[in-house]
Amino acid sequence: MVNKAVKATISSLRDYISYDDEPDESYRILRRIKTPYQKIAVVKLKNGKVLIYGDGYVMFGTTEDDNIWAEAMVHIPMAVAKKRRRILMIGGGGGITTREVLRYRKVKEITVVDIDSVMMKLGKKLKPLVKFNKGALNNRKVRTVIKDGRAYVEKNRKKWDAIIIDIPEPSHDAPGLRRLFSKEFYRLLKRRLAPGGAVTIACSTLSIMPEYHSSIVATLKAAGFHVLPYHIDVMKKYGEDWGFVVAARRRLSPRRIRLRVPTRFLKSAKLKKIFTIPRKYRRKWRRWKIQTDRNHVLANIHERH
Repeated sequence: MVNKAVKATISSLRDYISYDDEPDESYRILRRIKTPYQKIAVVKLKNGKVLIYGDGYVMFGTTEDDNIWAEAMVHIPMAVAKKRRRILMIGGGGGITTREVLRYRKVKEITVVDIDSVMMKLGKKLKPLVKFNKGALNNRKVRTVIKDGRAYVEKNRKKWDAIIIDIPEPSHDAPGLRRLFSKEFYRLLKRRLAPGGAVTIACSTLSIMPEYHSSIVATLKAAGFHVLPYHIDVMKKYGEDWGFVVAARRRLSPRRIRLRVPTRFLKSAKLKKIFTIPRKYRRKWRRWKIQTDRNHVLANIHERH
């Protein structure tokens, strides 16, 4: 029989590392931090890699899949954008996507906005993470802002060549996140794009909830964007297929997209494939709905899965 103290310890652990997202290999918790926004765990794996958890689920880390994700998030919108001087990133407190943006020599200014100062501090000061992101958040071209992304964009009249949004899915535990996925917010982003600019949004796991991905696509279209959904199939390595979307105020064609810097995982020869949504997801893909400031479309989808 498990005594009460052990049960309490397990329950407390699950607040920081969910059963579903617990590492397969042995690990050690380096830090547990409760912030006004989430419960953060810094975890070191047996192989030396580090994972950062938020409310029980992996947010980012120093693993190969973080590199693949960062390339997918950054290099598609940077290929679509006609200029690459001023970049806005909402989320990305780990600095990994910022590292990729800094590979473009013409970038003059990167603004990274995160609501949680602790996440940003980890990206700036946690040694394994700073080594992995190459000190990106401490770079002179980078300005970090601790603020809600929606509030920042509403009050800031600047225009950006690329806007990269990498934040968690809205849920019933965090309903306010829907305001960063809504038609109203996307209309605002459209006004904040410089001519020829591009927006990209992380759309969770296509293989688990394709209707989540298609609902973001439909919401962007309702806001007046031209969109290209894309995905990164890592089923063999990680058992997942990741969804993304790139959007602009002009028509987009996959055939005209050319990567502008060398990449390790995202290859020009595979661009046609990543812009083709597999047939096996199409049935649920048709079940899209529009996310607004007032409804809970994406949270409801997330809850079902």
